[in-house]
Amino acid sequence: MKIITLLTDFGSFYPAQMKGVILAKVKDVTFVDIAHDIPSQDIRSGAFALLSTAMYFPQGTIHLAVVDPGVGTKRAGLVIESGGQLFVGPDNGLLMPAARSLGMPKAYRIDIKFDAISSHTFHGRDIFAPAAAMLALGKKPESFGPRIRPVDLGFGTAKKTDLGLEATIIYIDKFGNLVLNMRDLPPGTVQLKGIRLRQVRTYAEVKRIEPLITLGSHGFAEIAVNQGSAAEAFGLKAGDHIVLEESDCLE
Repeated sequence: MKIITLLTDFGSFYPAQMKGVILAKVKDVTFVDIAHDIPSQDIRSGAFALLSTAMYFPQGTIHLAVVDPGVGTKRAGLVIESGGQLFVGPDNGLLMPAARSLGMPKAYRIDIKFDAISSHTFHGRDIFAPAAAMLALGKKPESFGPRIRPVDLGFGTAKKTDLGLEATIIYIDKFGNLVLNMRDLPPGTVQLKGIRLRQVRTYAEVKRIEPLITLGSHGFAEIAVNQGSAAEAFGLKAGDHIVLEESDCLE
């Protein structure tokens, strides 16, 4: 039985159409929905969610991911093989952080023709879902088309400046936690917009509605508010750049 994960920004019923296309071709398949509430057209957030999840799946898993503001244009479709797992989706950087985290990605452009007429606005159903089904049936990644160098996407790294530590918010979860492009916590005490961030291991180490910074389960630093929303408290969104200033306050 093959495992196929799905990650999209489609919301409710469109993913069911993709599953229907696959089930019409493959009988023994287990679907795992990573997320369908990725912010609309937010490739970076989708890439982060896929990166944070793919590592927990066994070899042979097929990841079908579609956050595709360029649907219908000349952007390519991809099949990527890396670390014993497969990725299917648009060539816009969405797949690369996860694929790169598993090994040395080999990317192939989807050049084959499919039975159904492809919609110009729903390649997830008409191209990527049939491609995932073919992979589940044993079709080799290299048989889809030529090997290419895919569009890459990186989260960057925080950097020290005269103002402080400059970082980027790469993802905001449903709790309003601000995930930063930092793999380590800053040395010493810092503040954001003049508000001190307690450096802790768990959210409950601070009082209710107190801001904090911690290392999240995904391995990235995140700013949170205990039992509150850091996104609302600081008026920030994914993609925003912030400065963590050194604070004179003691821990």
